[in-house]
Amino acid sequence: MTIVVTGGSGFIGTMLTKRLLGQGHTVVVVALTSPNFTNKNLFFIQCDMANNPLPYNILEHTDAVINLVGAPISNKWTEEYKKTIRDSRIKSTDSIVAAIAEAKNRPTVFICASATGFYGDTGRASVGSARHDSTESEIVDEQSEQGKGFLADVVVEWEAAARKATEFGVRVVCVRTAPVIGHGGMMDVLKKSAKFGVLAQLSKEDYWFSWIAAIDIVNVYLFALETNTLQGVVNAVAPEPVLYSTFLNELKNVWKHRIVVHIPRWFSKKILGDGYKELVYNNRVVPKRLLDKGFEFVYPTIETALKAYTTDEYEKN
Repeated sequence: MTIVVTGGSGFIGTMLTKRLLGQGHTVVVVALTSPNFTNKNLFFIQCDMANNPLPYNILEHTDAVINLVGAPISNKWTEEYKKTIRDSRIKSTDSIVAAIAEAKNRPTVFICASATGFYGDTGRASVGSARHDSTESEIVDEQSEQGKGFLADVVVEWEAAARKATEFGVRVVCVRTAPVIGHGGMMDVLKKSAKFGVLAQLSKEDYWFSWIAAIDIVNVYLFALETNTLQGVVNAVAPEPVLYSTFLNELKNVWKHRIVVHIPRWFSKKILGDGYKELVYNNRVVPKRLLDKGFEFVYPTIETALKAYTTDEYEKN
């Protein structure tokens, strides 16, 4: 197939593009920066998707389009940056749908990144207390309702923009992704503090943490591409969410001799702005639709995922 991958030069996009090329597909990456490797079946178009339409009518005679564009949420959330988070996701999706509408020979499937931020804080309020008790967190799946918060609102708009492609006969899949365990993204942020012998935790209160291994998120996109009966939203999360303290303890075991340091709330707010509260939400999400469709996780537990990460087993998959 010929597949357009927007945002394809990033952390997940690079892994996905290499897998697609390895399967014999032709891949056109549309992004701000070029991929860090070459291949005879790889083509690159530079484009700021949040501010420009897709160029050159590239969706003509394209079999599939995958959208991975989105500004990182780990930066400080000022009002200006919150606009960047929103626009990078929704405007890029709008551009793709507009190109689909204009194409005479349209792709058959549009797979769009999304986020488990849709569910907000899945914790339940303790009796007589306004705080959330992480051990009493609600388990949510694709049938659960939208939560509260900025990210939840962004996801609703993001997915609504992607679903417009169904009006043109295109199968649409929205991949609600959790933080990814791999060589990039969240793990690179944690490695910065680990260099000083510590692992930073943003909140003294424990909370549920949904996650997915890098190999598995790539496999989810391939599964969505190849499974014609799959459409709508899917939770790209490992089947076993964990408490964040459990995640850090497992990380301590594989990285050796790191201690956990709780960052004071005032400092967390200073470095993350409005994002501080939402980044420590309880997030206890399960991948019901993927499991129902027969998807098999390579790394279903945090122990196996972190062991693979530290032994570079990911490179063999």
